[in-house]
Amino acid sequence: MLRASLLLAATLMAAPAFAQSANSARPTDCMVRMNAAPTSWMISGYDPYGGSLPEGTFSVTFINDGGSECRFAPLFDLSQPPFGLSKGTGKRIGYALVNLTDSQDVTPRAGRSLRTPSQRELVLAPNESKTLLYKLVANPEDVRDSGTFTQDVSIEAQDRSFRSLGGTQVVLGLEVLPSARMGLSGAYSMSDGHAVVDLGDLRTGVAPVPLQLRVSSTGQYDLQVTSANSGKLRLGASDWTVPYSIAVGGTAVNLAGTSRLSGPTGNGYRRDSLPIQFIIGDVSDRRAGTYSDVISISVTAR
Repeated sequence: MLRASLLLAATLMAAPAFAQSANSARPTDCMVRMNAAPTSWMISGYDPYGGSLPEGTFSVTFINDGGSECRFAPLFDLSQPPFGLSKGTGKRIGYALVNLTDSQDVTPRAGRSLRTPSQRELVLAPNESKTLLYKLVANPEDVRDSGTFTQDVSIEAQDRSFRSLGGTQVVLGLEVLPSARMGLSGAYSMSDGHAVVDLGDLRTGVAPVPLQLRVSSTGQYDLQVTSANSGKLRLGASDWTVPYSIAVGGTAVNLAGTSRLSGPTGNGYRRDSLPIQFIIGDVSDRRAGTYSDVISISVTAR
């Protein structure tokens, strides 16, 4: 009985020693944890006609939670090809991803970042962390519509043996605002920042003036037209007037008040050239002189 008790005691004492040895082996490995803040890398509020590039800077912190040194290259993989930011339909928007630490292009154009000999490895001692900055730049030439365009990608820490040491998911994105710009082409001149249209000698009917309103837009748009004299050409500050009207893109405009017109139908990027016609009313029994009015036209993208 005494021998059996001693043997049992020895067995109980050996068990904790074995468990401690097994647990102490785990932290000796390299274990990379990543913290991407935010997890949605969204370029917000991009105006295609604003003159600035669609770009943003984002960060990823790499932490070594293991007990040995980590050496790896951070690479980007497409979660779902093909390459390009998309809102589900229409043309995809290309982009570039650049590691600002070493100016390395890590864009996953072929599904994964291209690993090159010049790419520097990230080295982390146990419990050490480092933060890398990445710049996301969308291709403005590919923007043909408003909306939110995204692509899911994964960031992987890959060692020289192409072994994954850890990873995380981020969403790349571009928010394109509804936007429109307009201008004139044809017979006009500029004076003090305003377009001046010479209607020539006033005669009843359509004035022979070639003029077009050119509108560029990310989609459908509306026009607003107002006349300072409510549809009358006025002789200076006198009471002498000549009635007239205009048509934009073949649509008659009521100048008695503020008129709103819808642009041509159809979705997506647009470049429209809308003829402007001036229809002169009765000019009989009018005093000679120069008659004028001020027309204001504005455009709003939907």
